[in-house]
Amino acid sequence: MLERTLVLVDTSYLLASFYNSWEEGARGQLEISLATVVHRLDQVAHGLVDQPVQRQNWYDGIPDSGPHRYQRTLRVIEGVQLRAGQLIEWGDRRTQKAVDTLLVADMIQAAYRAQCSDMVLVTGDADMIPGVRVAVDAGVRVHLVGFGWDSISSALRHACDTTTVLDPRTDFEDAMQIRVLEGPLPPKVRTVEARPAQPGALVDDPEVEEAVGMVGVDLRSDRAAATSVADEARATAADEELAADAEELARDVRECAVIAETGRPGTEPAEPTTPGHAAPADPVAPADPVATDPAPTPSAPGVPAQSAPAAGSAPSPADVAAAPSSGSARPSPSMMAPHRRPLRSKYVPLSEEVWTSSGEQTPFDVGQQYATWWYEQAATDKQRDEAHLLSGGVLPPEVDRPLLQFACQMLNEFTLSEHQRVRLRDGFHEGIRAVLLKQR
Repeated sequence: MLERTLVLVDTSYLLASFYNSWEEGARGQLEISLATVVHRLDQVAHGLVDQPVQRQNWYDGIPDSGPHRYQRTLRVIEGVQLRAGQLIEWGDRRTQKAVDTLLVADMIQAAYRAQCSDMVLVTGDADMIPGVRVAVDAGVRVHLVGFGWDSISSALRHACDTTTVLDPRTDFEDAMQIRVLEGPLPPKVRTVEARPAQPGALVDDPEVEEAVGMVGVDLRSDRAAATSVADEARATAADEELAADAEELARDVRECAVIAETGRPGTEPAEPTTPGHAAPADPVAPADPVATDPAPTPSAPGVPAQSAPAAGSAPSPADVAAAPSSGSARPSPSMMAPHRRPLRSKYVPLSEEVWTSSGEQTPFDVGQQYATWWYEQAATDKQRDEAHLLSGGVLPPEVDRPLLQFACQMLNEFTLSEHQRVRLRDGFHEGIRAVLLKQR
């Protein structure tokens, strides 16, 4: 029998123990360095048995969507083998298949082939007892390593030769890091533009000044100033929408004036004729003897006669409305209606408001870009203050629903699969981290 040690790690048990050692609010910001964990387990195994470690086998279930980031990291660490089973997802429930069985089978095979003299088993599950008993009967010393007495089966402890209980917070302090993202952050400061006095009126466009930077003092002390700046930013956005509507209204008024003067949409007003010069004949319009007769048209009994407008003067809007006109010269209701932008939620941006890119867009990319837009355009002061809580974990409904709607629009999907939703939320978490770390 070779005098060396084989380390067998239940990955789901280890990661769950690490996350459960922190408070619920901090788990979303927890980052685990698996390379450091592997190195620390080598030191623990060497402390238990003074002999070299042959290999570390990590056992975990891989979903149909592919390995997650921790599993991809394990594949590239030297001296580590990822022994994968299957992860079955039924809605919110996840079940591992052929993971514990694979670990027990490797224990029995290594024991009967005399590949090692000692095994370090990192788990707390009682399903490993059959493999432990076979290995012990084959002459292999089995050392159990767990995280907390309440997380280890008592029957499993009795079946192993030794038991070592570690504390993730102290024994693996270098392997875990909490990414603390403080808020609130100062938004962009913009001057408020003057409102136009009436639709279509021109106002001086003051030069917009921007100031982006971190305040060197306590951010909590000038909460009132941050609130007033946010109000000014919202007022500026309202002014921009009002100016756009005023410009559209002015354009519609000009079109109506052209139609009233020329009788046809899309043409310029006719030039007034001077006395002694006849107006050029219209080759398209048919000759109308009534229009060429300078005498006033006799009116019906009881109706006052209307005088013709003087030459060189444009008819008034009242005359145009009163005079009968042909169907081609009459403006249609669609022509007179102002152009309105489509109604939408302010939390679901248009595609051109987020970014313009070419090529295939993944749900992760969509989540990243939406996070940037949401923080700068849609988030309230309270949400910006607590944005560090959105860099991991479950998203609140007021953020998750618009995110899913926007992703369906960008990906041209009626609904998203579970894998797409996971990648979308991962991208949102990463985008929030990037925004806050950039502002620090």
